[in-house]
Amino acid sequence: MIEELTTHTWIEEKIFYPAAREAAPDTKDHVLESIEEHHVVLWMLSELKGLDPVDERSDAKMSVLMENVRHHVEEEEKEWFPDVRKAMGRNRLSELGEQMVASKKKSPADPLAVPSAQQ
Repeated sequence: MIEELTTHTWIEEKIFYPAAREAAPDTKDHVLESIEEHHVVLWMLSELKGLDPVDERSDAKMSVLMENVRHHVEEEEKEWFPDVRKAMGRNRLSELGEQMVASKKKSPADPLAVPSAQQ
């Protein structure tokens, strides 16, 4: 889970968000907010990575992480992805999807190595 969420945030920040801002400039504020949400999620992932699952804080941290991720996904999918889809079109989105899949290998394993974690 930590590795997958780290990869997901890195790919969004490196590939999808810049493309979204270019295609649909009105999404700038949404992108910036998403990056800030990534910052919180990545720090929580780094804490969970070093936390023993039997630690009494583990379940609470997971609950907060899940709430944050659900909020992030819902906001993106409902509030600004429709605008990006319209602005990019099917071919560009398909091209972008291929780039995102290909870039997974380059993703860092450490959540704190994702750019938004350091902002």
